[in-house]
Amino acid sequence: MRTLPHTFPHHARQLVALVLAGVVMGAGSGALGAESEAEAKSVALEASCKPNKVEAVQRFVGNNPDIVYKITCQNGKDLAVYVRCQGRTCFLVR
Repeated sequence: MRTLPHTFPHHARQLVALVLAGVVMGAGSGALGAESEAEAKSVALEASCKPNKVEAVQRFVGNNPDIVYKITCQNGKDLAVYVRCQGRTCFLVR
């Protein structure tokens, strides 16, 4: 019976390790995205915009993730605000 090192060539094992690392990193950034989305909603509320729909319109990845959200307000049909989040720090974009 063949063992794992004989079944998978060296490059295939490296590929599996890279894919698993990407999945783990992706799960972490998803959690950060959810946290920053909640922060973005609170910034919108402070700007007198009751959040209706939240949409990420721009993402920058790296050591300091940066996301710009477009938040549609319930107050008016065409009213929306843009909120930029760097990590968990969010501010209104003018």
